[in-house]
Order: sequence, then C-alpha cells, then structure tokens
Amino acid sequence: MRKVIIFFISLVIFIGSATTVYAAGNSERYIEKRNFSIAVPEAWEVLTIRGLEFKVLRGAFENEFAPTINFIIEDFSGNLNEYMEQFMDQIDELLGENRVYILDSEFATLNGLSGALVVLTTFQQERLIQFNFFFFPGSNNRYMVITGANLAHESSRFNELFLNTVKTFEWVQ
Repeated sequence: MRKVIIFFISLVIFIGSATTVYAAGNSERYIEKRNFSIAVPEAWEVLTIRGLEFKVLRGAFENEFAPTINFIIEDFSGNLNEYMEQFMDQIDELLGENRVYILDSEFATLNGLSGALVVLTTFQQERLIQFNFFFFPGSNNRYMVITGANLAHESSRFNELFLNTVKTFEWVQ
C-alpha cells in the first residue's frame, strides 16, 4: 500500500494543478476495459503515462500546475473501513504532520455505489495541495481509489467538479 501513497503524491507533483473548467457535462467517458468507467470533465485531457496502469485525467495548466484525477485498484481482504484506515495510516506515516484532514464522509455514485471521501491538504514543493480521495469497494477484494488533486487555494473551483465527476464512476463487469 505504501507504493500507492507514494504514487499519488509523486503523480501530483509530476502532472500538476488549476483550471477554469467547471465540471462533467462532457459526454466523453474514460472506459478502462474490464475495470471501470467515468465521465471526463469538459475540456480535460485523458493522458497515457508510460509505467502507469491507468490513464490520468488532467485539466489545463495554470500557474505551472494542472488539476488531476487518477486511479488505483488494489487488492485488500478487509472491508472498506479497514482499507481506508490502512490507507490513511500510510498517508500519516508518509506525510507526518505535513497534512491537515478537512473531511471524512460517506459518498455515493449516481448508480448507488457506496464509498467514502477523505479530503486533506499537504505542502509539496512549496505549494499547498488538496487531495480528494474517493474509496470504492469492488468484487474479488478489489478497492478503487480515485484521487482528485488541485492547489488548495483553488479548492472552491474543483470540489464540485471532483464530486460531479466521481459520481459518474461505475465498475465495468
């Protein structure tokens, strides 16, 4: 699991934050064969990055940073709460006191898939970044973590976009 946490933080630093785009309303979907489907926010790019299992959704660069949405599927034999606890323990271990939890709540998609949302901020490369972690259980002990990241001072522009986008998430069976 530690590799997943390091991946998220590295990916945000590598890819970036901020755009003036609003939200879904885009009919384009990113469909990962045999895994999942999600709407792509209007005017965002779907990027293939060598070495990553899934594509990354990225908004426009502004102030040398672009918002991102990325995906990780992990195997875990416990329930959703146990998975989240272990995931957040790893975040705490990795970031130490360099993070502030803002929100921890239940979350559901438009098709009724129940999950959870955890929002936190952390300083990375002298920037305060907000991470929105969406957790969803799947079949065969699989868990999806969808991470929306943006500069924290832009959170009012992206909170609704991330919520509306992730609400369109569906497992593809």
